[in-house]
Amino acid sequence: MKKILLIWVLPIAITSCKEAQKEIEITKETTKVTDIVDLEPISEFTAAIEMAHKKDAFLNKDAVQYDFSVAFGGNTIFEGVITQETDGSMIHMVKNDGSVIVFDGDKVFASNEADLTNPMTRFHIFTWPYFFSMPYKLNDGGTIWQDEKAMTWGDTTFPTARLSFENGVGDTSEDWYEVYKNPETNVLAGVAYIVSYGKGVEAAEKEPHAAKYNELTMVDGVPFATNWSFHNWNPQDGYTNQIGLATIKNIQFVNKEDSFYAQPDGAGEVAMPGE
Repeated sequence: MKKILLIWVLPIAITSCKEAQKEIEITKETTKVTDIVDLEPISEFTAAIEMAHKKDAFLNKDAVQYDFSVAFGGNTIFEGVITQETDGSMIHMVKNDGSVIVFDGDKVFASNEADLTNPMTRFHIFTWPYFFSMPYKLNDGGTIWQDEKAMTWGDTTFPTARLSFENGVGDTSEDWYEVYKNPETNVLAGVAYIVSYGKGVEAAEKEPHAAKYNELTMVDGVPFATNWSFHNWNPQDGYTNQIGLATIKNIQFVNKEDSFYAQPDGAGEVAMPGE
């Protein structure tokens, strides 16, 4: 990590009167030191994905909104409208029944009484927005990357690298993602992952899954996958049989005041797991 010292010379003029009212100018040099710390360089693997997904253009927008539905085993587990700041700092979800879940940057609130005690509430508000914006989250603070390697993806092999997290990052920092990059386009092809939320790492690693990103569409020059198929997964075969499907529609960039993500009237706080 580099440190750069920037020095400015600031002239300070001081005048004084001497015997014959002669003015003498005295210049004094003062030094101001500013410590600038460079960020650690990112890998070529993640840089290629960020460039393909137009990260700069995405983050230059205030927020993104979309209709989202996800089902597993034929049962829809979430359906509604999601709005999230492009940097992931705040999230607002309106379920189809009209109830609201928000993340204000610190706490999660829910307007529906059942959602206050449902362990899936925090899962929904953090998981689906993360999957949606994953191409832009690869170099967030607390991310840890292993070396790139080739792994099976469908009937071919794609370059991959494993993403894990430092302790204390998110609700479940023990989770990991095996990130697959399309070598021809550099777009995010999919991820293998575990979900330790509510069951622990040991149990989660017995049933890893994969999300396959399909059907890219362009919105204001930024590509988004509008169909995510979920599969069982293993390191030898890659993704296998399909177990779920998410659909994303009506993607649009929007501008929202911070108050949009504030605690709704009558809503309560959703506690972290174990609290």
